[in-house]
Amino acid sequence: MTKRWQTCAVLAALSSSCGSDAQPDKGISQPGTAASGVLSAGAQSVAGRSSGAGSSAGASAATAGTGAGPGVGGLAVAGSRGPSSSGGTSASAAAAGATASGSGAAGTAAPAAVAGNTAAGGTSGSSAPELGGAGGETIPPAQKPRRAVSADFLNHTLSIVDVDKLTEGATRDDALIGTVDLSKYVPGPLAVAVAPDGKTALVSISGGWLRLVASGIPAGNGMLVFVDLDSRQVLGELDIGVDPMGIAIAKDGKHAFVGLMSETYMAYVDIEKRSFEKIPTGNSWNEELAIDDTGTLGVLTAGTAGNAVSFAVDMPAMKNGQTVGLTGDAGGVAFFPGTKLAYVVQAPTALTGKTGGYNVLDLSDPTAPKVTDSKRTSGDTGQAYPVTAVPNRKSVVYPSADENTKKLTLTEVTLEGDKAKVVQTIAVGDATFSYGLSSSAEGLVLAAVGVEHYIAVVDLNTGKVFTVPWGVTQNGPLDIKYIP
Repeated sequence: MTKRWQTCAVLAALSSSCGSDAQPDKGISQPGTAASGVLSAGAQSVAGRSSGAGSSAGASAATAGTGAGPGVGGLAVAGSRGPSSSGGTSASAAAAGATASGSGAAGTAAPAAVAGNTAAGGTSGSSAPELGGAGGETIPPAQKPRRAVSADFLNHTLSIVDVDKLTEGATRDDALIGTVDLSKYVPGPLAVAVAPDGKTALVSISGGWLRLVASGIPAGNGMLVFVDLDSRQVLGELDIGVDPMGIAIAKDGKHAFVGLMSETYMAYVDIEKRSFEKIPTGNSWNEELAIDDTGTLGVLTAGTAGNAVSFAVDMPAMKNGQTVGLTGDAGGVAFFPGTKLAYVVQAPTALTGKTGGYNVLDLSDPTAPKVTDSKRTSGDTGQAYPVTAVPNRKSVVYPSADENTKKLTLTEVTLEGDKAKVVQTIAVGDATFSYGLSSSAEGLVLAAVGVEHYIAVVDLNTGKVFTVPWGVTQNGPLDIKYIP
């Protein structure tokens, strides 16, 4: 059976190996020999689907997009030098919050003051650098670089990078902060989500529906893995079912929701306890999730008829509903920022006669989702799947790779009332497929392209595009997320 029939040909190259990419100094590990991507034990079959052989498409080389990249400057760690004391008396560097003074003669260094104190008596020297101290020079706290983490799939790593070093002409290694070794987990890291505090990542170890349309993806039911992003160590793992896919983490960072393609439930995960509950959906093919800006509403794409499950984040088992009778093959989903309206990508497949399109859903009442907009495009050759929100632009954006031309575009969509309206479509470059992406609040989009092994960097404000080679040889990266 096949989830994405139109991808059988173009994704045949997904798992092709080009050789070794071991880099001991950066902890990058390589998987062993890939087993056949057969349906794992316990996976549920869907009537009427059979896996198509398809012809193998050659992987196009990643081509850097035209135009200069967005001017993203590196973040400097602030530090200040204590000014010279007046009257020839030099104040030595005091501890944070201190004001240094002393009675030394001209040219004599005044002693450093104890943090938060002022030395009484004598000539007052100039204020030493301080944090919050009155009359001194303020030193901003050191800032971490703006980071992102990629799921490198068959390369069995996560890559943590400095986003501001993902510049035109750069490679992953130029921006690399470090990697997380996931070589013990098969098939590999498919999708990743990051907790609001930026410390913990949840990773779906899975082949997802890709294992049904591409050869060479190792067999395995998969699991959920917890990773500390600062230490770059695995904290634990949790067997939540067969084929975990999309992940959405609650606003409080305490719980997560995970779609499971080959189960009839989604997993409601307690992150601290590393335990989970099953929330029945009545469907298999539970794939992608999103939570609205208020943190109160969630949505899961589920089933093979283009439907979605809505739920209250605080009571997912008690307050939920489902759309009925939508046609299509529901893929990615994202809320329009500041609204309770969600955009659902309907991926074109052979099952739907290669009919693509989208739906806009009003989820104000999670027990009774309503369709406010619907469009279908027949004979659609664009391989669209993921979608993400762009907060400051009040829009969503999704990538689509044409299966004939192997060209990738990014389309931005906003709301006009309760209907979807295309804002712009930006050409990116050569690509077989883009599985995952994310955007900064202001609209700097990172899109993962696995076969051609690059991250596309697209500035929605200027239209500037470039690609950053990821330096891996197995299929990946497949997903990338900003770290809060």
